[in-house]
Amino acid sequence: MTTDAVEAMPAPSLIVGLRLSGKKAAVFGSGQSATSRAVFALDAGADVVMYAPSMPSSLSKWVESGRLTLVSQTKYSSSDMSAFSVAFVADAAPADQHTVAYDAQAAGVPVNVAGSAALSDFALMPTYRGSSSLQIAVTTNGVAPRVASRLLQEIVSKLPSDLEPQLTDVARLSRIALKAARQRDEALEKLDAMPTGRDTDNTSLSLADISTAATATQTPESPLSSSGSVAEEAAPASMLELDELRAGAAQLELTTDVQVASSYVAHGLSDLCFVYSAREQELGEAALVWSRRAKKNAYGDWASALRMETRAGAGHALWGALSSGSRVSAIASAASLPYMLPVLSELVARKQSVVVHAAAQSLDNVATAQTDFLDALVALQSHAVFLVSSSPQEAHDVALIAHAVSQTASVPVVHLTNGAQSASEAMSVRMASHSRLIAYVEAVVAAARKLNASPADTIQLAFSQFKGAFGRTYCSFEYSGSPVAETVFVSLGEVASRAQALLPKLLSESDTGVLSVRALRPWSLSEFMSRLPSTTKRLVILNALGDCDDSPDALFADASLSVLVGCSAAPIEVLSRNVYGADQYTFANAVREACGLQALPAEEEAAGSADDLGQQQQQASVPLLATPAPSASVSSAHAIAQRLAFPEAFATQVAARPGEKTFDVKVSSLYRMTPETYDRNIFHIEFDTRGTDLTYEIGDALGVYGHNDPAQVAHFCRLLGLDGSQLVTAVKDDQCQTRSVHSWLTHALDLFGRPSKRFYAALAEFATDEKEAEKLRWLTTADGAAEFKERVSDTTTYADLLLEFTSARPSFLYLVDLVAPVKPRHYSIASSAKMHPGSVHLCVVSVEWKTSRGELRAGQCTRFLNSLSIGDRVVVSVKPSVMKLPPIDSQPVIMAGLGTGMAPFRAFIEERAVRKMQGANVGPMTLYFGSRHRAM
Repeated sequence: MTTDAVEAMPAPSLIVGLRLSGKKAAVFGSGQSATSRAVFALDAGADVVMYAPSMPSSLSKWVESGRLTLVSQTKYSSSDMSAFSVAFVADAAPADQHTVAYDAQAAGVPVNVAGSAALSDFALMPTYRGSSSLQIAVTTNGVAPRVASRLLQEIVSKLPSDLEPQLTDVARLSRIALKAARQRDEALEKLDAMPTGRDTDNTSLSLADISTAATATQTPESPLSSSGSVAEEAAPASMLELDELRAGAAQLELTTDVQVASSYVAHGLSDLCFVYSAREQELGEAALVWSRRAKKNAYGDWASALRMETRAGAGHALWGALSSGSRVSAIASAASLPYMLPVLSELVARKQSVVVHAAAQSLDNVATAQTDFLDALVALQSHAVFLVSSSPQEAHDVALIAHAVSQTASVPVVHLTNGAQSASEAMSVRMASHSRLIAYVEAVVAAARKLNASPADTIQLAFSQFKGAFGRTYCSFEYSGSPVAETVFVSLGEVASRAQALLPKLLSESDTGVLSVRALRPWSLSEFMSRLPSTTKRLVILNALGDCDDSPDALFADASLSVLVGCSAAPIEVLSRNVYGADQYTFANAVREACGLQALPAEEEAAGSADDLGQQQQQASVPLLATPAPSASVSSAHAIAQRLAFPEAFATQVAARPGEKTFDVKVSSLYRMTPETYDRNIFHIEFDTRGTDLTYEIGDALGVYGHNDPAQVAHFCRLLGLDGSQLVTAVKDDQCQTRSVHSWLTHALDLFGRPSKRFYAALAEFATDEKEAEKLRWLTTADGAAEFKERVSDTTTYADLLLEFTSARPSFLYLVDLVAPVKPRHYSIASSAKMHPGSVHLCVVSVEWKTSRGELRAGQCTRFLNSLSIGDRVVVSVKPSVMKLPPIDSQPVIMAGLGTGMAPFRAFIEERAVRKMQGANVGPMTLYFGSRHRAM
């Protein structure tokens, strides 16, 4: 929904009823979405023709009644469209979606395409389904202007001049009544000037077919879901119980999780809440549900929640909303924070009030959710305030404190909520009413105004006011454990909670404590030191950092600096442990090892620590203390033959990339685009996709699974004495795979990729030479950081390390576990499927460089692509992109390829060229590009 020019357009969206009684509707597809659309049309009185390979059993009664007819999709012809009054497309391939949409547009038939607002004339409104008509929504944001302009003109012209009887908010009666006449006149002027997009005479949808159901003039907009319809969801009970708080209950105790607890506060204290959720996460769902259900915030205003894309430039919506005077918050994954960094920094400089509730979690290499603070620590350089919570109760409380601090100190606040383990665990939470939320925020604002408090002082003031209002105590640093502790663990959120859960057992064996960091920014050196027992000799920083090879540990740096500057007694040693992905056993023994205690046997840990730590997700990981048995095993030819002979019994799948959606394509063209004298090899490659079901959209990227050089692999096998023909079965990428050693090293393992610090540490466990083992461990420490960085810059590979440290010789079964898998390299597609059906093109820059030793090296995938010949087969996948052409052909496009690559813009230009050849009114396109040299 567009929010532009709200003052001039009182009805940005329309909900209308489409009368279908006695008319015909076409439905394309056979999945659940297509079935639902067929039922909606049938309920509204239409006769339905369903173009699908088979008829869903749930529709059999309609077939028997004669109102539903099944037709094979292969028998569909463009000329058939004129017989229908409306068309629906769902569960269909992108090419079929475009074909039906264009046919419908040509025939003047309103069409809804699930998953594509750009191709749809309207959105389905199943939550408003009526008996006499099919409820639909028509937008005015550039989609379907032909339909929207006629509907708006009909409805706005009938708006009463006096809207007072329709208003419920007494405080706004005067202002809205005065503006009503002017808004109506301005809306009609806009409608007269609105482009029609398609010939208004070429349509079978007349005003006689429309019955007005509602407008968005005085009600909040109903956001459309990504499928082009309003999502029809059942809210969890905890969400519905919160209505009691909105109705005036002072406090409500209910069982809920971290996300609902923090979302309740965000929704209650905001006018606009933006949800930046990674694809694998479901963040902000509660706020989105309340927005759809038109729940008001604590101020009595309509509160809207909008789902946004996580990409470069994410966060600009925050700036735009703040400039309009709205109270703004965001619910995001921590992975969104680096994308928001420029905007957050600007908001800090401009002293803007906004709160970002960020979930500190990520997915590991087997798609298991893990607590991860890496992205959050990277975003510290924005200089925003950072507060941390762990349990659902803390999430509710710290969210409220964050909003109070932000409004009082006029500063952006990032509230880091719990990680993977308990983000989905429901616990009893005492939730404050809307009136108490506002009362607390106003109390903090009033107290800070008297003191002229800084952001750091405001945080302390907010903690103090919270204790007085709710009776719960929070501090910037919260210590628990022995008052004479020698070893103190310092950590954030969920990791600190896990360490605290171990204290009862640890205190019986060692004087230990845990310092949980609540206020990460601004960092208070004096308070940090005051919380440490005077007996402290050692600080151990427990952090969860997913992939921190090149990223500084900000928490370690803060603690080290505090000890260096603030310690006047004996020096305190500062150590660091990365416990990302650690299971119960590994985490507990990492803590015990730091305390100088003996590691627990696995069976004792399994029996004793479950009660302390709760149910934790189990995963294979490189341990800190011991080397587990490898997951891989040698397979006999007989066992392989059995699996191939009886695939059903063994669930055998023969595939290049098991468990992944890939396509086998053939090279049809390959040539160099730049002169031989040019210093870069830029080549063009085309793949024949005929015979596959590969489809792509403009802006998508092609994932190419490159192979390691077979000659280099064979040389490596000879040096390490590996038998390339030996069959090995192992779990990789969450799939059990059987390959030969040569195939593992050529197609599955990133042998010539750069290893992480985890590999250095793991390799040290296998070194029989103590000096080599010590050197490998040293490279993972802060002292070895400079050399490690040089090795990264010099692209030291897994193979290089194994050949350099000759005493570290893990068996190949261990190597399968330790070496990262080959991942697809993604290249922007440089072609339009409409101009080149059955083909996909890439424009690739060959990546080559010299190491410090003078060795010439090339990028794994560009080397692979450049070595192909016509007819060679390649395994590829398609990755969707957020970069798309505008939905209206006549809209102008400015393309800037100042170092980002020209490939996607080649596809954009081809796409517009095809539309122009088809007779569309195509807007101007301007391309700006950079040059590596002044003389071209």
